[in-house]
Amino acid sequence: MATNKVIMAKTILVTGSNGQLGKSLRTLAENDDKNHWVFSSRQDLDITNKGSIDAAFAKHLPTHCINCAAFTNVRLAEKQPENATAINVDGVAKLISACQEHSTSLVHLSTDYVFDGQKGNPYTEEDKVNPLNVYGKTKAASEALVLEQGLKGYVVRTSWVYAENHGQNFYRSILAKARAGESLRVVNDQTGTPTSTVELAHYLRRLIQQGPPFGVYHFAGNKIQTWFSFAKDILAEHKLNVELTPIATPKEGLKRPSFSPLISIKPLNNEL
Repeated sequence: MATNKVIMAKTILVTGSNGQLGKSLRTLAENDDKNHWVFSSRQDLDITNKGSIDAAFAKHLPTHCINCAAFTNVRLAEKQPENATAINVDGVAKLISACQEHSTSLVHLSTDYVFDGQKGNPYTEEDKVNPLNVYGKTKAASEALVLEQGLKGYVVRTSWVYAENHGQNFYRSILAKARAGESLRVVNDQTGTPTSTVELAHYLRRLIQQGPPFGVYHFAGNKIQTWFSFAKDILAEHKLNVELTPIATPKEGLKRPSFSPLISIKPLNNEL
C-alpha cells in the first residue's frame, strides 16, 4: 500500500538576526509556510552568555540554528582579539553545547578569510585553511569546533557578502558615495566572489530543507572579480558616472587574502 511521506515543519532559530543576512532571512521567512522561524538579536540571545542561549533553546526547541552572530570587523579584530575570540570562538562553543543538548542541527556561517589567498585558483570545500589575520583565525577556530565535536552541523563559507537595501557593506557604500558625486579609489588587487544576502538566504533554506551530509559547504556569487571591478558593475547597474580609479592594497598594515574566490564541489539542487 502506498503511503504519503509526511514532511515535518522545522523550527529554525537565527542568531544575530539584526545583521544584513539576518534581515534577508526575515524577508524570506515571510513567504515560507513550511517552517517556523525564530529571529533573535543579540539582546534576545547573546551567544557569549550560556544562560541566554539555554533560555532561548528551552523556549523555542529549535530543530535547526543558523548562526549569523559574529565579530566581523576585520580591522577592529586586530585591535580587539579577545573580543573577537569571545564571540567567534567561545560563543560558538557555547552554541554547540546547546545544539548537542537539544539535538539541534547547527548551520554556522564562515568566510573566505580562513584561506591565505595563495592557491591561485578558487577554493573548494576540500582546501586546507591558513588564515592571515585575527578575524580569519577566529573563524577557522570556530569551524574546527563545529566539525570536531561530533555535532550535527554545517559550516557554510561565503565571501564578500552584501545586501542591496540594508546594512553597512561595500555595495551600499559605493552607491552612496557615487550618488553624492564623490570620486572613488578602489583596490584592484584583491579578488573574490561577491555574494548577495538574498541568494545566500535562499541557499541556507535549501540546505536545511534538503539535509545533505553534515560538513563544509561553499556558497558564493558566481562572478569572480576584484573590488574595483565590482564597484564598476555597481556604477553601471545604477547608471552612475563618477571617477573610479583602481589602486593597490597598501603593503603595510592588515593582511588579507589577495585571491580567495569560493566555488563548491558539493552543490545543492534548486529544489526546496
